[in-house]
Amino acid sequence: MQPGEWPSPLHAGDVAKAGVSVAWPSIVGEDIWWVETRPEEAGRRVIVSQKYGDLIDSPFSSSTQVHEYGGRSYLGIAHENDYTLYFVNKSDQRIYRKLGRNQPIALTPDSEKRFRYAELIKVGEEIWCVRESVSEHQTTREIVAITDSGHIRTLMAGHQFYSNLRISPDGKHLAWISWEHPLMPWDGTQLLIAKIEQGELRDKRKLAGSDTNPVLSPEWLDERTLLYIDEESGWWNPWLVTIDGVRSAVVREESEWGFPGWQLGYVGIAVLHDGRFVGLHGPVDQRKMALVDPKTRRIQDFDTEFTHFVPSFASNGRRIVAFAANSKNFATLIELNPDTHALESIIRPNPLPLEHSFAPDIREVRIPGKSRDVHVILHLPRHPELKVSGPTPLLVQLHGGPTANSSASVQLDYLFWTTRGFTIADVNYGGSTGYGSAYRHLLDGQWGVVDYEDVITTVEYLMQQGIADRKRIFIEGGSAGGFTVLNSLVHSNLFTAGADYYGVAELSMLATDTHDFESRYLDSMIGPYPERKDLYDQRSPLTHAENLATPLIIFQGTEDKVVPPSQSEAFRDICERKGLKHKYFAFEGEGHGFVKSESMIISLEETLLFFGEAGNFSPQL
Repeated sequence: MQPGEWPSPLHAGDVAKAGVSVAWPSIVGEDIWWVETRPEEAGRRVIVSQKYGDLIDSPFSSSTQVHEYGGRSYLGIAHENDYTLYFVNKSDQRIYRKLGRNQPIALTPDSEKRFRYAELIKVGEEIWCVRESVSEHQTTREIVAITDSGHIRTLMAGHQFYSNLRISPDGKHLAWISWEHPLMPWDGTQLLIAKIEQGELRDKRKLAGSDTNPVLSPEWLDERTLLYIDEESGWWNPWLVTIDGVRSAVVREESEWGFPGWQLGYVGIAVLHDGRFVGLHGPVDQRKMALVDPKTRRIQDFDTEFTHFVPSFASNGRRIVAFAANSKNFATLIELNPDTHALESIIRPNPLPLEHSFAPDIREVRIPGKSRDVHVILHLPRHPELKVSGPTPLLVQLHGGPTANSSASVQLDYLFWTTRGFTIADVNYGGSTGYGSAYRHLLDGQWGVVDYEDVITTVEYLMQQGIADRKRIFIEGGSAGGFTVLNSLVHSNLFTAGADYYGVAELSMLATDTHDFESRYLDSMIGPYPERKDLYDQRSPLTHAENLATPLIIFQGTEDKVVPPSQSEAFRDICERKGLKHKYFAFEGEGHGFVKSESMIISLEETLLFFGEAGNFSPQL
């Protein structure tokens, strides 16, 4: 039986059913909390307690829409025999307060989602947080204080973006990260502090960062010293800075301890009571959580089987919890022991929904190109009853962002393909994170060139190596990855078919019709608009759509505010006019990324059948 037609025990319905995504752990007293996104409940996000189970009932869903990408949406406060939960509710974006098993009570007024909140911290009797105000023509943000009676006052305004609010141990200073348009948080940021006097912020000062040095994730080591992530060396590494602005490197290595700040609430550092701290480092395919002594500079890796850790870990100074994954486990909530440097316990298991004999071999390869090497993560097909004896169908996967990366850990939807005999090539094209600032900056002024060139380099190499079947080369990606899918299709004839998930088709449209957080993103990747409209036209897949000769299937959410439906509709119309084999699906109520079971099932099954028709083989659903 040829690869691509292998029978698989994993069906699209299984992917949707098992596809509960988990995130945002925290330690609340002696309890552990996290968030689950449940496709069978239409993507409802539920805060879960290890001790109490679900903390919010339907229809409540904990999800902030700040920056449109959201992030950590809740804060837990432990009491002797109870707890208080503050969370942002998805449907109205109000903050709710919930005392123990009582029903949630709205804390902030109904603004018809004009006001959104994130980065909640407890300061005395108030909640301090970032408030985003969205109107038709303007978006602003500020740091506000909110009492339990709902009174709101402004603490800090004037910056366009705020993240990582942190109070000093003595309560005398607030530290945070800010940046301004046209910069993104991986271009340049500032670490700022202000004095807290009678509940007000005064004497704001910059301690670190610049327009070319994106500093991240400040945490107080003591009342006069902050740990944070600095990129002065070309790699995101941990540094120290005093409140007087004296900086020093704690770690100097060619490894990334930082992350692209797509969501509010990400962290790169957690400080323990004994003065040591934990962080993440290592190559993309072998990430480690490490314990660091800032006095001796000694680094000790935790000994675990996991190779990927999410930068949302948490500590109460004694305990450490994190979501981690590898080739046999999806994001798994674990506790690490800082004394033994080992795994303490698995809090929420998340194993494969099938036998380990189906687990793919996952490895990173470095592919030589004409002007640069390309980092690619291969997921090789595996089936206990069938063997690969030659080239297989190849599915090129492209991450979104584009300032992001794909990890070398098992993905549920990838298993759908590898168990059927497909090889997946997950391309961390130039501009991806995880490889230092030089690699990330390869995309500066070159989006729409470097990314698809690296895709072509990857496909040609895998065909030459006898890994990919030349007659069955497929490509798939969403958002920025969809943009690269479309460009790869209009600039080459290598592909048998493509799948575009809410991809960018026309850059001028994106520059003038997207949300505030990314509204100036293209300045660095293309050029200022409209001054360089010529480049926007040149790089847009839609400009070259007449070259399209490859079957294309398109998926779009009707409520997408990041890449509006007009982008996908434009390419659908081109396919119809040219008479190209294509399919188009618009999912009602879905946004930028699909969370409903029905959407997941349809997109997986339809893509598989579409690829089978284009590649002249008969896949099994």
